[in-house]
Parts: sequence; structure tokens; C-alpha cells
Amino acid sequence: MRFSAQRGIQLMNVLVNGTPLLAPLTGVGQYIRHLFSEISTFEEVNLSLYYGLRCEKGLKQAGTAEAIQLPTADTARGMRMAYQLLKKVVPRPRELRRFAEKLSFTYHAGKDGGAIYHEPNFFPLPYKGPTVVTVHDLSCFDHPETHPRERVDITLRELPPAMARADHVIVVSHATANAVQQRFGVESERLSVTHLAADQRFHPRPKETLAGPLAELGLQPGRYLLCVGTLEPRKNLGTLFQAYAQLPAAIRKHYPLVVVGMSGWHTDALEKQAAAMVARGELRLLGYQPDAVIPLVYAGAAAFVYPSIYEGFGLPPLEAMASGVPVITSNRTSLPEVVGHGGLMVDPMDVDAFCNHLTELIEDEHTAAIWRTRGLEQAARFSWARCAQETVDVYRQVAATRG
Repeated sequence: MRFSAQRGIQLMNVLVNGTPLLAPLTGVGQYIRHLFSEISTFEEVNLSLYYGLRCEKGLKQAGTAEAIQLPTADTARGMRMAYQLLKKVVPRPRELRRFAEKLSFTYHAGKDGGAIYHEPNFFPLPYKGPTVVTVHDLSCFDHPETHPRERVDITLRELPPAMARADHVIVVSHATANAVQQRFGVESERLSVTHLAADQRFHPRPKETLAGPLAELGLQPGRYLLCVGTLEPRKNLGTLFQAYAQLPAAIRKHYPLVVVGMSGWHTDALEKQAAAMVARGELRLLGYQPDAVIPLVYAGAAAFVYPSIYEGFGLPPLEAMASGVPVITSNRTSLPEVVGHGGLMVDPMDVDAFCNHLTELIEDEHTAAIWRTRGLEQAARFSWARCAQETVDVYRQVAATRG
């Protein structure tokens, strides 16, 4: 930390691991993108991001989220194929990449530890200075069966020592805070909750502005049901597929179920379950979609459904509510904290409940309108500006403690 006489403020050097921005953006990448777009506006924060082989001032290319060059769908697909090929040639590519990251980070971060290092993705790289770590969830501990074995092994090995040596731990929900305290014994004064938010790009849109873009995906505004998230066991899509299959035939004919998200892991059984519905045109697996398209897909949905069994936060339901779309989600972990009274919540294994609520939202416009309004009110309670302010407050606390 240093003092700027010209501006009369204490400047904090903050170094962030921005490498998740170089891959197709999932939850962690979106967190980095939006949070540090806001933090880059704080005069007291001298922000640098580490991008694997270099460090840059501010966010990649510019200090706004819109200026980041995000991967296209084809790029994302190519990156996944390249990684699968690398795994066949190199037995443990993640460990090799991590070793290279450590060497590079040590070189770029410097040896004096003069900056506050913020690791936004669980596992901090070696660093002598003050360290802040963001933990998004503990699903590898609580539901290891829903993850690849390699990821579980890495998390069980690396996260406990990371929690022990971090100057401060940021979590994205009170549910995750409770889990971190129970499992790792992190003291309250070393733990902060900073809720995420829906970006301003997620808002209600007139149907006439959606018709053209959605037609390119074979969709009609207000005539499909939506789920967004990586295809993996924790998202519990099997329950959603069962619930959708029980809907009246007329609804399934006119309201296909659309799933947006990359194919993840342990999906063989899910793909078999989905095959018949895909063949009938009732289910459409759109895969990874460009970032510019996602807000339009949200805004055009008749309803959003999210049966996840475990979330550290649950950004997709919040984005759906902000888009003016009625939401049905599960009542587990952080989701009640995020959705509140803004959406319908049921047990994630209750197929009939999902089916009944979907039917009601499609057939009863008055009920759907009520939940659209409630969702918008709930989404407005969250903001990236507040998340940034609370994060900078953590930096101040760490700087004062280390100073």
C-alpha cells in the first residue's frame, strides 16, 4: 500500500489471478469479469491481473466487462477438444499446467509480496504477501460423486491448506460461509460474505426485439422453457427431464425445453434419457452460447427452471429473475438465500412439484405475471457495485492488519 499526495488517498496494489477469463466463461469467469470491472473504478485500488504468461494493468484489454474478448462457441468447443487430446498424451495435464503457473506467477508477482493477492478461484498460487481467497462452494466435499475424481482429489488436497494460510476468505453466500466454518474452522473475523448479482444486460425485453435473434436458434419469444448451466450431475437435469416429460402433450408441443450450457462430465446416462425428447423436438440442447446471446435467451423464456441439488450461490436463477422471467428452483443450500420470495422453490427430487408449477406458469398468465414482478423485485436487491464495495472493504481490512 502507498500514499498518493496528489489525490490524498491510500493506494492499495491488488493482484488478481485472471486466467479463468481466458477460457469459456462459467461461474468463476463471470465473477471475475463483473467484480473487477467494478473494482477498477475505485481510485484507491491499483489493480493488476495475471494472465498466465503476463500481468496487465486492469482487466484484459480495458477496464470494462464489455471490452473483454470472450471465447466464441467454436472456440470453446475447440478448447475442450484440445484439452481432451492433451489428456491422452500427457497423463496429468492439470498438474503440469499448475506447475508452470506457479513458476510464471512467482516471476510476475515479484518476491517482495507488496500487493494484496486475490485468488478468485479457490486455490491460491504461492505468494509471500497478503492473500485473499474466494471460495464459491464446497461441493467437492459435500457431493464428491457429482465431480470428476481428479477434481475431487485436487480439492481435498489443496483447499484445506489454502484456507489455513489465507489472510481472508471471501464466500458468495451465507450457506457457503456456514459450510466453510464447519469444515475448516475459519474464524468469523477472517471470513466475509459478498453476494453476487445479475449484470445490467439481464433485463426484460420487448418480444419484437427478440424475435430475430431467437429465430436464429429456432426459438420464439415466450414459447419455450429454459434451464442454463453446465451439463453435470449437480445440476440435476434428470429430474427436470422427468418433470417435463409429464407435462401435458399440448404444452410439450408448443413449449420446448431449452438447455444452454457446456457438456460437462458424467453425462452418459443423461444423454440417453434425453435422446427420445431430442428426437421429438421437445428438448433442445443448445450447448455453449456466445455471451451476447445469453441475455436474449433468458428474456425470451416463458419460465426458467433450475433443479440443482447444490449451489454456492446460484447466478442463473438471479439472472432469470432480473430478465423478468418466472423462476422455479430447488430449495437447497444457497438458493433460498438468492431467490427469496422472488421464485417458486421445491425439493430438487420432487418431479411432480416441478411439473405442476411449470404447468401453472404456462396455463395461468396471472400467476406468471405475479412471479415475474416478484422476481424483478428480488433481483434488484443484489448489485455488483455492492459486491465490489464489500470486496474492497476486505482489502482494507487485510492491508490494515498486515500494515
